[in-house]
Amino acid sequence: MPLGVHTSIAGGLCRSVERAKALGCGCMQIFGRNPRSWIYRPLSPEEAGLFRAARESSGLWPVVVHTNYLINLCSPDAEIFQKSVDIFIKELSIAEDIAADYLVTHLGSPRDSGTRFAIERVGQALKEVAGSGLGLKTMILLENTSGAGTGFGSNIADLGEIIRGAQEDGVAAGLCLDTCHAFAAGYSFSTPLELEAFIKEIDETAGLENLKLIHLNDSKGAHNSKLDRHEHIGKGGIGIKAFKYLLTHPDIREVPMILETPKKTDEDDPMNLEAVRKIFEG
Repeated sequence: MPLGVHTSIAGGLCRSVERAKALGCGCMQIFGRNPRSWIYRPLSPEEAGLFRAARESSGLWPVVVHTNYLINLCSPDAEIFQKSVDIFIKELSIAEDIAADYLVTHLGSPRDSGTRFAIERVGQALKEVAGSGLGLKTMILLENTSGAGTGFGSNIADLGEIIRGAQEDGVAAGLCLDTCHAFAAGYSFSTPLELEAFIKEIDETAGLENLKLIHLNDSKGAHNSKLDRHEHIGKGGIGIKAFKYLLTHPDIREVPMILETPKKTDEDDPMNLEAVRKIFEG
């Protein structure tokens, strides 16, 4: 089971590899650039080459890039939608330049345009990706959301429909399951029976073969709260027992896992990594 964290790119992309290895990670996630800005700075061939070399020598797998938080692939506003698609394609280009395995993205909000509009709008965006010639080297992973506000993506069945449509269009696409978001959206996996039902639903709607990554987070909010607030492993609403059921399940335990837990001190990542390792050991 590859286990890692989201690491900082401060000082250059290749520094993130050093940080991941120092923590004993088997995999890692980064932002390709500033996640809260529309400004795009192309990655130099030198910087991309340094990252690829560092990653190759590290043995890390998978390497994951997370997209900009401003991207809205289901916006009903034509200008925002096209701006989002253009930036998404550029971020996918960065991911492919550094030989990242996966590019994870949130899907945004259709405001009051509804679920069907959102599904078709994201499908339209991914058709543009297919037309760009990208999306073959780095797989695009759609991340489930908590269901807060008008955000789209809390229903895994909706993501499964988009994933299969993208695959038919020739785009490599899959699912990133965020545990905090799933719990906050109302999915239950606190008992073995609930977990079996949850995994069956993933399989029947998105396909377990398409589950490529897990964002491993506890939840500050209660079950079905729609609150997107991550917590340290075992210290939130999900709890250690539910994580033990989930992480040791034979259909889940080999899926790569990335921690996105709070980082207030330098001790937080090691603490959460140790908590997960103890689950697997015990």
